[in-house]
Amino acid sequence: MFAELQKCVRGRGPSPIVTWLSDIGRIELSAITFNNAISKASNFLVDGLELEEDATVSISLGNHWQAPVWFGVALNTGLTIVDREPAITFGTNSVAKTWQGSPEEFVVVSRDPFGMPEKDIAAGFINGSAEVRNFGDFFSPRWPVASDHNAVAIDSGEFTWFQLMQRAQELADANGLESGQSYGLHGSSDLIITIAFQVVLPVAFGHSVVLIDQANPDLDAIKKQEKLEQIVLLG
Repeated sequence: MFAELQKCVRGRGPSPIVTWLSDIGRIELSAITFNNAISKASNFLVDGLELEEDATVSISLGNHWQAPVWFGVALNTGLTIVDREPAITFGTNSVAKTWQGSPEEFVVVSRDPFGMPEKDIAAGFINGSAEVRNFGDFFSPRWPVASDHNAVAIDSGEFTWFQLMQRAQELADANGLESGQSYGLHGSSDLIITIAFQVVLPVAFGHSVVLIDQANPDLDAIKKQEKLEQIVLLG
């Protein structure tokens, strides 16, 4: 994904590529801001956590703006996203409180609107939102990513970055989305569909996504307010 992300940064203006709507705040990320967040976290993964190219990660962040960032980090660095037995899991503090594995294998990602680090993390867990701040916002790939590298590996199959782009395009076509259009995203689905709508379509196909992370959203009002072509309902 690294090449597509850099092309996206060069070709997109200041308008948001990702917007997050919640009951506690609204955040917009331009392509440059999105890239900077991914770059800082990518440096944290390979230099801070010392993850290597065969590492697997699991990401459980719902429809928060941090979700596409951390999915993007894994895709950007050439790691493999899985839904089973990962090397390390990225999730919220509430998920960490029910975590059954080793705390050193769980990175807590803040749900604060501005990404401010959590303050009440249990001993042993990694405070990802705090650690990321110690790393620069320029990332240079540490290893070549082969075209047949599995970017995602789940029970139903394995997907390279190219196959993820193909699947994302199929989903866009099925939902009547044309290249570059803005859409809202609400609900949850399987990992491939989530990654396609949260990351692949915005980065590789010029779309803008509005993540609707509200308990009882007024979808009609949001569609009008955000000037969306449509809202994709998952689940």
